[in-house]
Amino acid sequence: MTRKEMMNERAQSDVRINSAERGGIGRSQIESLFKTHYTQMYHLALTLLFDEAESKDVVSEVFASLLSGSTIVKADNAKAFLLASVRHRCLNVLQHKQVHERFARLLTEDTATLVSDNTVEEQMQMEELMRYVRDNLSLMEQNVFRLHYLKEMTCQEVAEALNVSRQTVHTHLKQSVGKIRKYFNSNSKAI
Repeated sequence: MTRKEMMNERAQSDVRINSAERGGIGRSQIESLFKTHYTQMYHLALTLLFDEAESKDVVSEVFASLLSGSTIVKADNAKAFLLASVRHRCLNVLQHKQVHERFARLLTEDTATLVSDNTVEEQMQMEELMRYVRDNLSLMEQNVFRLHYLKEMTCQEVAEALNVSRQTVHTHLKQSVGKIRKYFNSNSKAI
């Protein structure tokens, strides 16, 4: 292939992928990115998470954001962008697991005899968080939140347990976390 042909091909690819600025890239371009980069993205997630189901969920979430049209990707940096997206989502999953472990400790131990590495302030924040969840989230949001964060179920497992779609689970998790963040940020408290 000549240099001119390669430049033309790259320019056409940029035009197709940059069409996200006008409302999202097409399904065929996303399929092409999927076929080209899925294996490498999955292996990166698996290396960071050590969990096949969660790794698949992370990669699926990256491609779901592309399908929604909320993410803009250029052809010349698609691989780097996709791998960075997987890495960031994995780090978020790991951070949520730490929060989950703190939830689980709080819920499984008797609060009268609670002996923990957490400071009293952290314990009070966890108790406040659980009160907020109970008092301010809808029943579906509470169920999704508890199953995902406290029972450590994947989004697919939560969807099957509640007989809803995985997208519904994602939506309720996003809404729940958004409400919780807004509440704690407005009260200048961190989880």
